[in-house]
Amino acid sequence: MNKYQYLRLTLSLYLLLLSLEIVVADSEPMNSNMEECKRTSKSFEQVWPLLQTAVDRLINQIEGVDNTSFTSQEYMSYYTTVYEFCTERQGNKNSKLLYDQYKKVFEEYINSMVLPSLRGKENELLLRELLRRWSNHKIMTSWLLRFFHFLDRYYIPRRQLPSLEETSFLSFHDLVFDEMNKQVVEAILYMIDQERAGKLIDRTLVNNTLAIYSKIGQITIKSTASERIIKDNAAFYSGGLSNWIASSCFKDDTTKEEKLNDNPIASSKKINLISSDGDVFEVDYAVALMSKTIRDVIESNPGSDTDSINIPVSLSREMLGKVTEYCKKHTEASNSNYDEYISNVDLNDWDAKFIDVDHQTLFNLVLSSNYLNMQSLLDLASNKIADIIKGKTPEEIRKFFNIKDEFTPEEQEFSWDDN
Repeated sequence: MNKYQYLRLTLSLYLLLLSLEIVVADSEPMNSNMEECKRTSKSFEQVWPLLQTAVDRLINQIEGVDNTSFTSQEYMSYYTTVYEFCTERQGNKNSKLLYDQYKKVFEEYINSMVLPSLRGKENELLLRELLRRWSNHKIMTSWLLRFFHFLDRYYIPRRQLPSLEETSFLSFHDLVFDEMNKQVVEAILYMIDQERAGKLIDRTLVNNTLAIYSKIGQITIKSTASERIIKDNAAFYSGGLSNWIASSCFKDDTTKEEKLNDNPIASSKKINLISSDGDVFEVDYAVALMSKTIRDVIESNPGSDTDSINIPVSLSREMLGKVTEYCKKHTEASNSNYDEYISNVDLNDWDAKFIDVDHQTLFNLVLSSNYLNMQSLLDLASNKIADIIKGKTPEEIRKFFNIKDEFTPEEQEFSWDDN
């Protein structure tokens, strides 16, 4: 096993320990939510109501009942709720509960709102309503997959499950097209038949409808809608329909509202990261973007007219200070005006000094970088831990880091069976 493989294995094992919520005993109490390995776990019944509030608000926004937008504070509250629940003592069990509920949210919305709006419509009216519902479905997906993003990082890949986006699209396919596919195909054929008879039709409407099949087909449908239509109606259209479809561009005309990244924020904006202690760390736009979590918050709320954006972060002032210090240095090093030789040599030396900290701070850096989704800092801290524990037995590692296993026998059995 080479060094790289060893480090990756070590990192995987360490993150597994974190996901199992092994408690680090220390003489000094820790201050930040992300720095606490909590001895008590919240139940799903305690956690879900806040997330259900986000779901309800999002549905009301989509349906035109609520014209407000999610604030940065609300975004981070939902994301942090998911993160903390997935990294508690029974993180794998909790992740499964959230994943199943995420799927259920779409199923309930489709059954209660989408299908009733499609039933009874036909031809052009049906296609227009289908496109509107598909557009809303993508908006709903875009927001919820950001709130639940932590599931996409660990739980879903490890279980080889459909991603959050795939799950929502599969729900649309399984519920909407299972019931409405025949009517939709008939509506498309009707409009094409109208054009063949010399009448003007909305070709964009037809193309965008076919694009839905194309998009979902990337996930689940073996044959595309166009192939299905041609096969089912070959005798009547004898190639004419095939030529019409072949000449059409099935482009999914996603609206700007759906594309959350279509409104870039000027790089002159300042980002105020607010620690759990209330301290404000003002950083440049580029510095904040080193965290994928913060990037998602910024890109999801681009409409602010102010010169700064306030984002609460569930880290203590000490850890947020360390993280911003790292981000500022690496952003500076990535600047085109930064000397390449200095960047390659001094940055490595700076990293080595930066990560030369006590074990408690090292643990907290791993937790913080994982929470903020900062892969470079996570790798740096994890590699440092790998160097420390290299060659040591599990018992020696426990003794060295003063790790205390507080699992009950039942929890241990569940955790290892689940992994």
